[in-house]
Amino acid sequence: MQRKFWLLALLLGWGHATDTTKSATASFRMLYTELEKLSENLPRVWWDRQWVGACRPKDIRALIQPVRIPLKKPEEGFYFVVPIKGALNSGFGFRRGWQFHFGLDIDLKVGDTVVAAMDGEVRLAGYDPGGYGYFCVIAHPNGLETVYGHFSRLLVAPEQLVKAGDPIGLGGSTGRSTGPHLHFEVRFMGEPLDVSAIIDFPNGQLLERELYVSPESFAHLTTLQSAVYHVVRRGESFYTIARRYGVTVRYLCALNGLSPRAILRPGQCLRVK
Repeated sequence: MQRKFWLLALLLGWGHATDTTKSATASFRMLYTELEKLSENLPRVWWDRQWVGACRPKDIRALIQPVRIPLKKPEEGFYFVVPIKGALNSGFGFRRGWQFHFGLDIDLKVGDTVVAAMDGEVRLAGYDPGGYGYFCVIAHPNGLETVYGHFSRLLVAPEQLVKAGDPIGLGGSTGRSTGPHLHFEVRFMGEPLDVSAIIDFPNGQLLERELYVSPESFAHLTTLQSAVYHVVRRGESFYTIARRYGVTVRYLCALNGLSPRAILRPGQCLRVK
C-alpha cells in the first residue's frame, strides 16, 4: 500500500509544477517532503543541502514498483536538453574490474558550456575535492535528480530555479579527474541509473520520451553487494591470489582489465569475484 501512495505522490508532484518562481519552489519542496514522509527507509531528509545521495533508501529494489517517468512533455512546456554534445568516454558500470562508475563521462573542452537537462531547482552546488570537483545536483518535478561534475566554474547556486537548456557550469577537470569531461548522472530516489541507452550524447538527442524504472533497473546493486575484493600484499602474484579464491589467472585478469604480465603493487585492490 505504501508503494502505491509513493507513486501517487510522484505523479501528483509532476502536476504541481507551475510557471511562477514562488509556487514552483514550493512544489519542489512539497514533492520531496511528501516522499520523505511516505518512506521510513530514507536515512536522511530528501531536501538535503549537504549530501548528494541524501535520499538513498536502504534497498530501493524492495521499495518501488515499475513506473514510467516522463523526460519531456512538450505539450506541457517540459523539455529535455542533452547537457553537452560529445563522445562518451566512460560508461556506467565497473571500471578496471573493482571500481564502479555510477555515471557517464562525456568528452568536452575546458570552458565549454554545460546546460541543465530539465527544468528544476538546484539542490546542491559546491566543490568536492576528492570526487566531483565543482558540481551541482538539480531536482526535477518528475521525481528525478541529475548530477553534473568536474566543472571549471559553477554558474548556479543552491535553491536557484533553472529551465532546460540554462547554462549551469563550464567544462573542466576539477576533483578526481584525469582530463576534461562532464560526469553526468540521473538518479531516482538517490540511486543512479544507467541512461546510456536513451541519450545519444554524440548527436545531442534524447532517444526516448520516458524513462522506465523498475527493481531490475538497479540490478547492479546486487552485483556490487556480491562482489569480493582483495588487497594485494607484498610477494603475492596473480597465481597465488587466483588459487586462494578458487579462480583462474585468466578470469582474474579479465575481471580487472589487466594483462597477466602486469606488475602487482602492495595495496592494490583487485576484484576476485
